[in-house]
Amino acid sequence: MDRKRKMLILEFIFLLVICTLNKQMLVGFIWVILHEAVHILVANKFGLRLNSFKIHITGAGTEIDDIDDLSENRKLILYVSGPLFNFVSAMVLLFLKSEYGLNVESSIWINLGLLFFNMLPAYPLDGVRIYEILLSKKILYKKAKKLLVRASFMVAAFIMIGFLLTIYIHKVNISLLLASVLLTYTTFLENEKTIYIIMGSIVRKSRRLISDGYIENKSISVYYKRDLIKVLSLVDRNKFNSFFVLDDDMRLLGIIYEDELIKTLKESGNMTLEELLVSKKNKKD
Repeated sequence: MDRKRKMLILEFIFLLVICTLNKQMLVGFIWVILHEAVHILVANKFGLRLNSFKIHITGAGTEIDDIDDLSENRKLILYVSGPLFNFVSAMVLLFLKSEYGLNVESSIWINLGLLFFNMLPAYPLDGVRIYEILLSKKILYKKAKKLLVRASFMVAAFIMIGFLLTIYIHKVNISLLLASVLLTYTTFLENEKTIYIIMGSIVRKSRRLISDGYIENKSISVYYKRDLIKVLSLVDRNKFNSFFVLDDDMRLLGIIYEDELIKTLKESGNMTLEELLVSKKNKKD
């Protein structure tokens, strides 16, 4: 048995011992595991591999390889599957309670709580990934990311306020503190890696092009004095981007494609579009 599996079993046993001291905590933990299991099943259905499954004191989490290789619709299905499972479970349990008088009230509230919490616009929850995909269809990816990072920090702040209120009323809920710290830390990480997500998307686009046989295009007209870093922020990570470079009189000076943009940034660093076009012309001459 490898080290990862041993650690997983030890973590599970440790949490099981803690949960046996509190029946409701055990029930909640089981529903969290089932929520993550649904994500894993859907990912397997789409041909993705499970990278890791982590069990910790704040719950559980899955890391699935190559999610960004999926189409936007499949990503939505994957992220929605967990919260949808909790909603359906709550409705089924509510029916069983009303029809047969089963004592499942705690499970109903736990599922509704998981549904609400996971649909919050905060990293790394399912909800923020869903909103990220939907917003990116309407506005630029970087703008969508910026809005959601702000929303995520706000959610973390509200949860921290909730924790402080529990101290004030002498009913301390340490899970609120842990949740706030986790959301804040993850949001910082997401904010830092936005530009790398955009730059790395070209590899995934290439895979999708080979897999599906096509990829959608997007063209944007940009001012020739803009620098490449700012132009990079306009890249739609789900489409192949073309940039029509215009001068002050709206004359077309040239066309820059996203692969050329990224290659120039890697090899020559940041410069204006005007400088890039001059450099291209000099190479031809």
